[in-house]
Amino acid sequence: MTTPQPAPETPAWITWPIRAIALIVVFPFRMLWELAVLLYRFVLMPAGRALGWLVRTFLVAPLLWVLRQVLQWVLLPIWHALRWSVAALVTGIAWVLRMLLRYLLRPIAMAVMWVLVPVGRALYNWVLAPIGHGLAWLLLTLYRWVLAPIGRALAWAFRMSGVAIEWAVRASYRWILRPFGLAIVMLAVATYRWVLRPVARGIAWTVVAFYRWVLRPIGLAIAWTVLASYRWILRPVGLAIAWASRMIYRYVVRPIGLAVAFAWRYTFGALFHGLAVTGRWLRDEIFRPAGSVVRTALGLRR
Repeated sequence: MTTPQPAPETPAWITWPIRAIALIVVFPFRMLWELAVLLYRFVLMPAGRALGWLVRTFLVAPLLWVLRQVLQWVLLPIWHALRWSVAALVTGIAWVLRMLLRYLLRPIAMAVMWVLVPVGRALYNWVLAPIGHGLAWLLLTLYRWVLAPIGRALAWAFRMSGVAIEWAVRASYRWILRPFGLAIVMLAVATYRWVLRPVARGIAWTVVAFYRWVLRPIGLAIAWTVLASYRWILRPVGLAIAWASRMIYRYVVRPIGLAVAFAWRYTFGALFHGLAVTGRWLRDEIFRPAGSVVRTALGLRR
């Protein structure tokens, strides 16, 4: 049982350039990735959570409470008052028209229908005209003392509702929305001035310092190392290997090949050629005629 031989180690002149290239390509990106992860985990995420809590606590919740109070104590009472006023006005007008139709217009129409044919002219002169004047007076009186006051009252109610809504909106803007807006702006300015800008400056300074004092020297050192390795090691070694390969081919491999070809051509090649010629001659001149004679004598035919 044979012991397995260990795999041969890779030469150092191959592994060291590969390690240098891996250090140049992978190491800076790995350091930047780790720095970004640390900044996100310990700076941006806590700052975002704190800013979200401030916005929810001091902006969203107060605004929702103000809107709920305005809707509950201003807009809903105004809406109920307007709805009740319009409903009362429509009900009153409908009742007046129904009473007029039942106790005035309908009896007049019945009387006109039953009396118009026999007393047409007299009815018009002594009944219809006075009734028309009375109806006109009644409608004018109804408009002047009922509909007009109701319309003025409704217009006053709408005007007062508009004034109340305008006052509520102005008061909400002046005493609630504007102070909250100013507070949010001041909070945002203070957060930017005392939190975000120092953090950003610190991050920028850290990145610049890390690049200036770590990445740039390391990159320059690696670049110098690679350039020096190529200039003083890899290039001379490559040139030496190429020169040695040309010399070995020119003065060793090619002469040996020419000698082997010459020896083969004029020794073993000539011998094998002579044997082949001799074999073909024996086959064509001796063995084939002899075989034909023997088959003829024995009476065998192919």
